[in-house]
Amino acid sequence: MTVVRTCPACSDTVAAGDVYCEGCGRTLPEDVREARDTDAVATAPQESLADHARPGLVSGDGAPTAPQVSLGGLALGESLPGDSEWDAVDAMATQPVRRAQRPAGTPAPAPARVAPEWPPPATGSTPVQPTNPDLCVWCPGTVLDGYCEKCGFLQPTGRDHVEVRTRSAVGVSDRGLRHRRNEDAMAIRVIDADDPRAPGSVVAVVCDGVSSSPRSDEASRITAETGATVLAERLRQGEDPRAATGAAMTRAAEAVAGIAESPSSAPACTYVSAVVDPGTGTTTIGWVGDSRAYWLSGAPTASASALLTKDDSWSEAMVQAGALSREEAMRSANAHALIAWMGADSGEIDAHISTVTPTGPGAVVLCSDGLWNYYPEAQALTDAVPGAGADPHAAARTYVSLALQAGGKDNITVVVIPVPTAQGGHRAEQA
Repeated sequence: MTVVRTCPACSDTVAAGDVYCEGCGRTLPEDVREARDTDAVATAPQESLADHARPGLVSGDGAPTAPQVSLGGLALGESLPGDSEWDAVDAMATQPVRRAQRPAGTPAPAPARVAPEWPPPATGSTPVQPTNPDLCVWCPGTVLDGYCEKCGFLQPTGRDHVEVRTRSAVGVSDRGLRHRRNEDAMAIRVIDADDPRAPGSVVAVVCDGVSSSPRSDEASRITAETGATVLAERLRQGEDPRAATGAAMTRAAEAVAGIAESPSSAPACTYVSAVVDPGTGTTTIGWVGDSRAYWLSGAPTASASALLTKDDSWSEAMVQAGALSREEAMRSANAHALIAWMGADSGEIDAHISTVTPTGPGAVVLCSDGLWNYYPEAQALTDAVPGAGADPHAAARTYVSLALQAGGKDNITVVVIPVPTAQGGHRAEQA
């Protein structure tokens, strides 16, 4: 028998073991959490570039997901290993993700079975500004760790809709239609064209806060800003993009772990970054979690569109272990459960780093699952917005609009980096 779990407050579908509802942030009652034998209709499967070679994409180091960089046990000044071997099966794959509840002594809000009388925040991009951060914006309750103790709603922030425009990359982030606040974050850095070591290089980071963790919006913001800042600085110092990517991920992981009150109350998020060389189009990707990077072809002569990352998710781990087919894994209610993330409770994890050199024109796109849940295939993203690299601002806005029109169930963040970039040559050369 198939059991579909739904939140009693907002009717959003929830997965086995979820403590909080992704849609409204309320604590789920025991009978919903412990319902058995659940399968859900999952997002269409997406095969990674790591599984099959894509024509026209040349990896600088073999398989796109190798090597990995450990983010555990490194001091700030230590160098990062660069050639560790790729493990076929993630060691955490058999460990179901279970987020701890609120810290001991903190009362959890009682789950309501009806919507509160106070109105929810307005939809759209206009943020609801709290007059008192200690009081709930939609009921008379008080706020603790971003949640109202009375109604259980997540509290909004001032970043419900954010757009970042630079001469070489554009990002758009929106809270979507179902969440009460935007728990995604992005950061973009463009190195000056006259820089002696990394002229015109484009750096971008996208992070997706884990909604079942406390202060997930703060986690994504701190992680994205730290990662992008350190990555750009390392490039300016002349460091290789791969080494710089690993160092930035380590610092970002330390930054988000540092804001945790305890391992059982740890803000957490996913992470994906890109460094694009404006002259050659060579792109270095680093990631932990299920935020993705894509190459989107901009012409018949360019490299074929492809997914550049492999999700750190339960479904992907089951496929890699040979335990389930991709279709079987994606039908499970645990399909999107993370097996790796950044946060004080993540344990020792392996960060993936990949370098590819596409033939342009085209675009590198970083996004949270608020977009790829609706458009998982690289070709589907390409077809939805043809020639995304030609007008990155319009492309990023269109992707967000398409996700909203498809349901806007999650926060949506998209960064579009044209290749060749604004400071690049006529087209990227095949390596």
